[in-house]
Amino acid sequence: MIQLVKFQKNYGKQILYVPTDLEIPGNSISFLMGKNGCGKTTLLKCLAGLEAYEGEILFDGQPLSAVREKCLVIWDDSPCYPNMNGLQNLLILCEGRKSKGEILAAAEHYLEYTVLKRKVRSYSYGQKKKLMLALADLLEPEYLIMDEISNGLDVDMMDELAEHLLEMKENRTILLTGHQFSFYEKIAEHIFLKKEKEVFHITPEIRASRSLEELYHDKTIEN
Repeated sequence: MIQLVKFQKNYGKQILYVPTDLEIPGNSISFLMGKNGCGKTTLLKCLAGLEAYEGEILFDGQPLSAVREKCLVIWDDSPCYPNMNGLQNLLILCEGRKSKGEILAAAEHYLEYTVLKRKVRSYSYGQKKKLMLALADLLEPEYLIMDEISNGLDVDMMDELAEHLLEMKENRTILLTGHQFSFYEKIAEHIFLKKEKEVFHITPEIRASRSLEELYHDKTIEN
């Protein structure tokens, strides 16, 4: 579980989040949606300790500093070392926690060996995403946060990823953001909507009556 306690985020006089209390449940998949520029990625940066904020963010009752090695954030742009090949990137990012054989086996589930031996600067957007999915498999984080993870993946890969995330959710807290509602509709158990300066946890009753796209456009939702 990830808990926000009186969480607030401002940029000078611009209020991005009013004081917010929120729980992102463990052992499940949560989906945070909202319009581009509404502050979804900023919240993820706060969760990752990359942005200052007011209030607290707790991971099963502990601060980020106590669980940092158990957290993994996969960003939309999938930052890697561009002048190293894919396999070298995974070796570095795994920080000695896995053998080269284990890393190669996990990576080849997503990318061919010839691709893994190429420098990442030559990778397509989707190939970078697949490299980061291999990293998630290798590190097995307890807290897995993915920003626009379905972007750049073909239909078959998205279907496989959906099944994989459903398998991974046991003993994990998974938080996803994105706009391809058909993908998230199949796997998200908890829906959060960033609207104006607030985050709304969509109740099961509301969720049962509307699709994600309808919720996204709904102007009547209130806490």
